[in-house]
Amino acid sequence: MTLAGLALRNAFLRNKTRAFLTVLGTMVAALAFVFLRTVLSAWYASSEASAADRVVTRNAISITQPLPLSYRDRILQVSGVTKVTFSNWFGGVYKDPKNFFAKFATDAASALDVFNIRFLEGSKQDFLADRNSCIVGKKLADRYGFKLGETLPLQGDIYPGEWRFRIAGIIDSADDESLANTMYFHWQRLNEGVRPGLKDMVGVYTVSVANSGKSSEVIQQIDSLFANSEYETHTETEKSFRLQFVRGSAAIIAALEAVSGVILLIMALILGNTLAMGLRERTPELGAMRAIGFLPRHVRAISITEGGLLGVLGGLLGVAFAQPVLTSFGKLLSSLGFLTGISFKPGTAALTLLCAAAIGALASAIPAWQAGRMEVVDALRRQE
Repeated sequence: MTLAGLALRNAFLRNKTRAFLTVLGTMVAALAFVFLRTVLSAWYASSEASAADRVVTRNAISITQPLPLSYRDRILQVSGVTKVTFSNWFGGVYKDPKNFFAKFATDAASALDVFNIRFLEGSKQDFLADRNSCIVGKKLADRYGFKLGETLPLQGDIYPGEWRFRIAGIIDSADDESLANTMYFHWQRLNEGVRPGLKDMVGVYTVSVANSGKSSEVIQQIDSLFANSEYETHTETEKSFRLQFVRGSAAIIAALEAVSGVILLIMALILGNTLAMGLRERTPELGAMRAIGFLPRHVRAISITEGGLLGVLGGLLGVAFAQPVLTSFGKLLSSLGFLTGISFKPGTAALTLLCAAAIGALASAIPAWQAGRMEVVDALRRQE
């Protein structure tokens, strides 16, 4: 029998109850690890989808404070800037406050270009021609059953009143998944209906730069342009801008990161305890193996392989169960409009399997080392 065969027999056939419980514990730990890492990945999904060649300019005081519309032409004159669009966060409620999704009033023509928006249904021309129209992301349309040509009613909160928009397009973007869960309408329509103090004021400017490697220079030029003015600006990369909203949940994210690390530690303890018990029970057998010619490295190789096999099997089962669990959980959160990017990702599954195998092998390192250094006479003399 080969060393791998001995490891396989020792891992799964010698004590089937213990092997079953060990694999079950590893499976649960792997499932929890996949789940937490997927949630963390979804939390950062929006910032990770940011374009490297875009920067965002907002009011230096706060994102809730507006900027004058006149800044657009001045930003366009900055060296290295190629395109500029602007938008306002609208807020608003669709039928029920639980139906949350992002809604922006934006400069339609420039936004379509800057954000690389593509139409899956409807047309760009139809949207641009009608100020009372809007476009909605594909996932948003699927979630609420929005159809082309229908009227989308919103009850304003930041901008009070009853707002109604005709759906002129179903959209997505090749480089930004967040657009599939977003609604856009004409900023000009919003500007017509706001009180005088908010007219010709915008929330943020999104700026495309010719060379992403020189974004820092463009950022400095834009902020210098409006330094010491009534409305000073703060400009940063699009990724940094989006990460601000993630940092608002920093305590939750840190807790999830810590728990995912604890799960790996628990997995190591489960596997290490099982392997230590198994090797201790097999001490006389290990002595006999050494007596007939097995070297210390052979004993260690068998033990480490045994741990790796237990870890891999538990990891495989955890990943297999994770797919339906994450699919169901992702649909539930999507229906609530929260963390819509949750889904089973092969990369996370591969990381989990790699961690399970590595932890299984590492957890067996100390028991394997102790088994390998044991004297043959002492091992044969010891009883189970």
